Amino acid sequence: MKKTLFTTVFIIFTLVFAASGVKDKRFMVDKPGPDVFEQITPSAATEIAMAEELAQTRLAYHTQLEKIKSFYEQSGNQLKLEWVQRELTSLDSIPRYRYLLQAEVAGDKLQAKDSIPKADILYKEALDIYDHTDLIFPIPMLVKHEDLALHHPTMYVSKKRLQRALNKCNDLIRDYPTSDKIDDAAYLAGQIHEYFGDYSIAVLYYKRAFQWDSLTPYPARYKAAKILDYQLSERGQALPLYRESLVKEAQYHNASDAIAMRIEELAGDPNSPSIK
Repeated sequence: MKKTLFTTVFIIFTLVFAASGVKDKRFMVDKPGPDVFEQITPSAATEIAMAEELAQTRLAYHTQLEKIKSFYEQSGNQLKLEWVQRELTSLDSIPRYRYLLQAEVAGDKLQAKDSIPKADILYKEALDIYDHTDLIFPIPMLVKHEDLALHHPTMYVSKKRLQRALNKCNDLIRDYPTSDKIDDAAYLAGQIHEYFGDYSIAVLYYKRAFQWDSLTPYPARYKAAKILDYQLSERGQALPLYRESLVKEAQYHNASDAIAMRIEELAGDPNSPSIK
């Protein structure tokens, strides 16, 4: 009798759930509809909107963690304070990519033409930080820190300082797009990205330097060509840049003979070994 009653109740319960449209995942047999994220149309505007929203969400999340940390500090809850401190530490240690590159957003049509004092100051600050990223230690074996990268047997580079310099370059390009320092900032940003091993990004910034100022006083074409050639194996793109560099940048580098030789190799055999 009890078994029959239990069976009846279970059947009624199941029918009520079915009638109300509620589905337990264990009993779902219908395939779910297409994911809304798969319906996003790829476009520059969509990317910008999503990246900006992501940045705002990150900031809001970090701000909320700081608020609750302050609350637990004031309330004296040491256990939960330790939790939130661990979460903040974890948040600060994970990579947070910007996704929007300032050189990408700005496009290739900017012109470096106006003398803008504030932009000049910003570039000088970036350059000063970049020029003082080297830290010298007499005993390299004793130096271990996540912010330091080995640059020489007794010399390390502060990655945080490089990032600060890079941020100032991007700020300059964003805030003063007509400044005559945007090509300087782009070239410096290219050097920093090249050091970080972000080769495709470095090429983009080097290209912007000579696109924004065809007479930029830097071997930007040569630097872009070398990365395309040796790091990215895009030798078809490297060849015309080598040729342009040989004509337009000879005074800014001492590699004319090596460039001419490499041009001959690439023009004769695109698969030839790289010149060291």
